[in-house]
Amino acid sequence: MNARRIHELMRKHFPPIEHATRAWSIVQTERGANQGAIAALLAEHVASPEVVVEVHRKLGAFLPVADAPAYIGAHIGEGEIRIANREFTGFVVVALNGVATGWRHAG
Repeated sequence: MNARRIHELMRKHFPPIEHATRAWSIVQTERGANQGAIAALLAEHVASPEVVVEVHRKLGAFLPVADAPAYIGAHIGEGEIRIANREFTGFVVVALNGVATGWRHAG
């Protein structure tokens, strides 16, 4: 799946983030990305063997969930990273400033 297709899917299926109503946790410190915290968010909210990751419209990947924390950590600060399972029922967002939030689709 190329970056253009990922961007198209995210625009079509990723819900509004509602930044002010979300609980955020720190996943990036001066020491680097906390891949364990990212993995925990993915396990709790996305719960899928593969994830769709969009860093920005020209950079994204469809990855095994085990590879996603390293990929996400390497790109924190390049864009507001959006992550979803293929069904678009579980979501995680990593903001430019290194905080993240997640939720499951209610419905």
